[in-house]
Amino acid sequence: MPLSRWAHITDRCAASASTTLSIDLSTDWVNDTVVLKTTNKPSGVPTLSSPSFAYDEQNDIFFSGFAGRASDYGDRPDPPPFNLWSFKPDGAGGGTWNRELPAKDPALDGATRPAKAFQAFGGGSALVFGGVSTGRTSPRTEHLTVDIKLPGTLQLDMVAKTFANHSGNDDSPIHAVWGQMHYVPFFGPNGLFVKMGGSSLPERGANLLDFARLQVYDAATNTWYEQRATGNIPQGRKEFCTAGVNSTSETYEIFVYGGHNGDLGPEAVPYDEIFILTLPAFHWFKVDYPPQHPRFGHTCNAVGGNQIISIGGVDANSKIYFGWVNEITDSTFNTSADPFAQGLGIFDMTTLKWRDRYTANAPPYEQSDLVRNFYKTNPQNGSQLGGGLGDLFQTTHFTQAAPVAEGPTPTLSPPPSSSNNTGAIAGGVVGGVVGLALIAGLAYFLYRRKRNGYSKPGKGSDRAQLHVNDHALHTESRYPELPPKSKPAEVEGTEPRHEVGCERGRYEMEAREVGR
Repeated sequence: MPLSRWAHITDRCAASASTTLSIDLSTDWVNDTVVLKTTNKPSGVPTLSSPSFAYDEQNDIFFSGFAGRASDYGDRPDPPPFNLWSFKPDGAGGGTWNRELPAKDPALDGATRPAKAFQAFGGGSALVFGGVSTGRTSPRTEHLTVDIKLPGTLQLDMVAKTFANHSGNDDSPIHAVWGQMHYVPFFGPNGLFVKMGGSSLPERGANLLDFARLQVYDAATNTWYEQRATGNIPQGRKEFCTAGVNSTSETYEIFVYGGHNGDLGPEAVPYDEIFILTLPAFHWFKVDYPPQHPRFGHTCNAVGGNQIISIGGVDANSKIYFGWVNEITDSTFNTSADPFAQGLGIFDMTTLKWRDRYTANAPPYEQSDLVRNFYKTNPQNGSQLGGGLGDLFQTTHFTQAAPVAEGPTPTLSPPPSSSNNTGAIAGGVVGGVVGLALIAGLAYFLYRRKRNGYSKPGKGSDRAQLHVNDHALHTESRYPELPPKSKPAEVEGTEPRHEVGCERGRYEMEAREVGR
């Protein structure tokens, strides 16, 4: 989940910039005209790719700095010290960054900043599972020339502002990278974390993890459970996004979008697809539509009612997917137009259709017929899970739901095509900022243009970008719903996009960047 890091791509040139963005969710908007409001980050706030960005709803504050790595693009900033920063929203689309824990604070003793990890937040905690330590994660690891596995789970208590390391137990999942962990607040005494996808090391196709084997973590007892899922199981993948929401029928659906299997280019096209995991049944559904615009590294976020916003991402159908960074950047970022204007795609979870506009007062999420018809013939309340996991899923926190009207079965429409060379914002939308979605730019501002002799549509979907990335379909979440109603507000300092100077170094890219 992206943190205040942009780079503007200008003819094979990438550079970093530091901004925090917000979008007003209290009013309707269309993705090609919505104003992205900008707040500069002060010096010292870490500039990271795939960073941590956790929201403490009780105290209305965000935390960052404890996961991610310095980008390999453009000017290659030095890896920042491992510390803890917070962002306090001001209720008007801006806010204040503060350093909560300096790099030498005793609260950070024994903690290491992970990269490529599974992340999620909820119930007062931010969790980071697995991942690796690299030469780009912090100054004290710059000597590393290979990725070092980080076992167990790093937990941030967002109230006490302390870290704890939970080493792997006998029931812990195998170490993995580039998957998703999603917080589900409606089951268990204090909510549960569902882990899925990704890859074990080394990152090769044969090591992609099975979506039929899902892990559930109860942070209150530091206990892992494994549950077999049924239905139309997604093919193994990484760098996809997730977003979830509770239905009016007292179920919880997690939407999975995009990703890739390690091979970019034409082989990635079939991964432009959306799957739905329904809880407590642990049953998968595939939304049927023709794949066209594969993407990865995006975020997906439930933003009120029946809507998910896909933000940012990278075109997985790149012409060049192994080699020097400038050739890959040119192929991946500059060869096609993004089908979502400004990298923003809106997905209706009930009708299962993409659209280009956000509705402030969208109706509550009701199950699509795809999910509803399953429960008609397979009524389940969690008791079928058995053991301790069954007990957790029978402890629920749903409010009284309105009856669901019957309706025709919808079909998914593919993302709209775009003939414009729109920018894509790699970022994450997070909840609770007075009706605003706070966006933290991931690794770059992508300017996509069609090139003579090689012109194809750009990405399409979750994160589009529907961070999928997720959680931003969380980062792992990834994120709880945002309050749909509140007063619109302007952020002082809104400014037009502009180019940033950069150097064109030739750096070899690590495996995640090149695809294999």
